[in-house]
Amino acid sequence: MVARAWTRRNGRSDPPQGVLEADTRRVPEPRRDEPDRPTLIDVSGAIERLPRAIEPMRPRLAAGAFNSPEWLFELKWDGIRAIAFGGEDGQVRLQDRHGGDLLPLVPELRDLRVPAGSVVDGEVIVCDTRGRPSYELLAARAGPKNLRRGRGPYFVGFDLLYEGGRALAGRPLHERRAKLQAGSYGGQRLLVPDHLDADGEPFLEVVAEYGLEGVVGKRRDSPYVPGTRSPDWLKYHVTPRVDAVLGGLVADDHGATTVLCGLTNDDGSLSYAGDAAVPPFLASWLAGALGAFVADASPFARPIPLRSGLRWLRPRLVAIVEHDGANPKALGDARFRALRFDARVGDCRAEEPLQMPSGPPSGSGERPRLVLLQSLPFS
Repeated sequence: MVARAWTRRNGRSDPPQGVLEADTRRVPEPRRDEPDRPTLIDVSGAIERLPRAIEPMRPRLAAGAFNSPEWLFELKWDGIRAIAFGGEDGQVRLQDRHGGDLLPLVPELRDLRVPAGSVVDGEVIVCDTRGRPSYELLAARAGPKNLRRGRGPYFVGFDLLYEGGRALAGRPLHERRAKLQAGSYGGQRLLVPDHLDADGEPFLEVVAEYGLEGVVGKRRDSPYVPGTRSPDWLKYHVTPRVDAVLGGLVADDHGATTVLCGLTNDDGSLSYAGDAAVPPFLASWLAGALGAFVADASPFARPIPLRSGLRWLRPRLVAIVEHDGANPKALGDARFRALRFDARVGDCRAEEPLQMPSGPPSGSGERPRLVLLQSLPFS
């Protein structure tokens, strides 16, 4: 201590002014028989003002289905990611993943029953006559003809971020889902589907049988981290797919036959990822839709060989492209499926799939099918 060092050097017991003398008194230890007394104020239940926007947490890509008791599994909905905010005035705000207002696209959802002070993460869907979500039916609403086909729209809620003004993002997923399923969040347009514990492999088999998009696995104890693409959430598709930038098209007298796909690099440049075939029934429509984006030069970082009927495009449009899944950076046997109007060019990146260990299924053989049927609106 400073005081003792001064005494040894100077033979004095009193330190000079400005030098602090050590306090040798012992701090009393707490009594063993006393109850624990908190030293910090618990604010976990504090009421907060809801944020204006929340960027949703998104899943990473898994190499395939897996089984694990530490995970739960949900349907992957073929729709538009959305977050619903319950206002004090009884009005709901419905925002896409970039903070845009979705209600002009789906005005039927203005009457969603979301309690004041609650925020629900989910997806907007439109279904075919068998109750299967269809992105094409939903995207038709955003087209120039504003076609309103199919059944819906519906908001599928699968996570609860706020309830009564209290933030829940730091709580484990299984607690948030339990609150969502127990709360007043159901209704004609708001669906709260079930999930399957542990058994991802048999669930994917049933999902494929019904012609649905895929499965999302989520770690049971995971918190909600807005704006991240987290390994605590993993997606896998029945048919591999990717969001790709359209950098060119090849057309003949009947319309577009092929689109040239690109993926965004870390520096913002665009890498050529392969061609995707255009279904004949979309050929004429797609050629017309892309006409306003024709450019004089290639948008790709490296040269692409010229061919008959090739037209370059300004890299502004994103498409859903299905492929063979062999290489995430070089799309083999690729097929154009639809234009994606809720994605941005910077989101289109190659994803390296994560390999997950898997054990044997733990549940009954009929449980995956029951969860699926209970989740669909018209099963």
